[in-house]
Amino acid sequence: MILDNYQDFKQDVYPVTIFGSGPAGISIALELEKQNIKSVIIEAGPKIYDFTSQTYYKSHIEGDILYPDMTRTRLRHLGGTSGHWGGMSKSFTKNDYRNWGFNFDEFNNYTEKTCKILDIENSFPESKLDSNFNQIKFQWSKVRFNEKYFDHIQKSKNILLILNTQLSHFAGSNKKINYALCINKSKKIKITSNKFILCCGGIENSRILLWSKENNKQLFNSKLPIGNYWMTHYWILGGVTLIKEKALKKFMGSSYMEYDGPLHISYNDNLTKNNKLQVSCWLTVEEDKKFYKEIIKDILCIAPKFGKKIANMVFNKSLKCGNIFMHIEEKPIFENSINLSNKEKDPNNIPITKIIYKSSIDAKKSAREFLRKLGKLFQLNDLGRLAMFDELDKLKQFKNLGNHHHMGGTRMGIDLNDSVVDTDLKVHEIDNLYISGSSIFRTSTYKNPTFQIVQFSLRLADKIKSML
Repeated sequence: MILDNYQDFKQDVYPVTIFGSGPAGISIALELEKQNIKSVIIEAGPKIYDFTSQTYYKSHIEGDILYPDMTRTRLRHLGGTSGHWGGMSKSFTKNDYRNWGFNFDEFNNYTEKTCKILDIENSFPESKLDSNFNQIKFQWSKVRFNEKYFDHIQKSKNILLILNTQLSHFAGSNKKINYALCINKSKKIKITSNKFILCCGGIENSRILLWSKENNKQLFNSKLPIGNYWMTHYWILGGVTLIKEKALKKFMGSSYMEYDGPLHISYNDNLTKNNKLQVSCWLTVEEDKKFYKEIIKDILCIAPKFGKKIANMVFNKSLKCGNIFMHIEEKPIFENSINLSNKEKDPNNIPITKIIYKSSIDAKKSAREFLRKLGKLFQLNDLGRLAMFDELDKLKQFKNLGNHHHMGGTRMGIDLNDSVVDTDLKVHEIDNLYISGSSIFRTSTYKNPTFQIVQFSLRLADKIKSML
């Protein structure tokens, strides 16, 4: 059932209360439903996009990298930010979860269920290119959670979804949440529940915990790094390249993977297992059959400005090599953090977020080293040519092209000094509060977080089922 307000909500019927209707919240509710466990989803926004609702996500960004306001990168409505995600999906490997502290083999059991929720194939092959690189493959999901699951939730007897109801903060004592204070049309509501699950995204999860802490100084252990280690991963244009696809296929032999679209290459686990930051790239593999065009493209890749002059002379037009788009893992840094503004509040009188985020020199060095190694591989084996852009080669500032994946802030771990939730996603020392979503990530890798968000949510649902 779906309600626009809370009047008909009977709290004692629902042992689990979920805040947020994005991939995390809906995945948990769907899994609980299979075991006939009732849950209510509290969503701050309306059914569809609304400009006024978006203004509640206003934020301030401080640091040395230009990053857009969160009103442009988050969606505050049913389905959450899945409403504009790109669908790029790939499962994490065991190495990706280095230092997370949980049993990967147990977690991997949720891969097939996740693929069904996202309507994709359970196929994420990687093929060795050399000792440094793999050719990799993604799956692409077209799922929008509001579109796919609206009718299902509307008809469900075990899932209640309440829209337009913002969670302000939690209140509790003696290591337990007593109630969640929510606001619906300026009216305050105290919601009680057996289990509370916070699934409001990579910004709001931290914001809500910080505001809860302000309203109840004794609620959380003061050691918990709430809001710290916030991160994203860069999506940049690193350079231009020419790939000789036939030569590459011959070089890789039977291990070359045929699929539509750009060629995807990443570092392999031999490099990243020693805490080297992960990098991947997309390369255009379209090959021009005409020899003179090949020569000009070679020049373009080696000396782009000079190559364009020659191209203009010969063809009276400017030719371009294929672009190199790069995903670069960001190093988790304590000082990169989500905070509460001490100057500005949203329309419900809750402080907006102030995000402190400075780019890491380590990420830039990793991207530069990646392209240098890859360029050397191409040159030595005559697989093509690669030219790195000057700002990356000289480790200057570069522009984020729009990969707005927000991770960290309530990250997972076993130590209270560097994590907020334990390996079961329960907030340390709070008996009935859990968190799911990208805010629990310890590392960002180069992979989009949605696939892993759903996996963690299904795993959490199983934990909740066993307790109920």
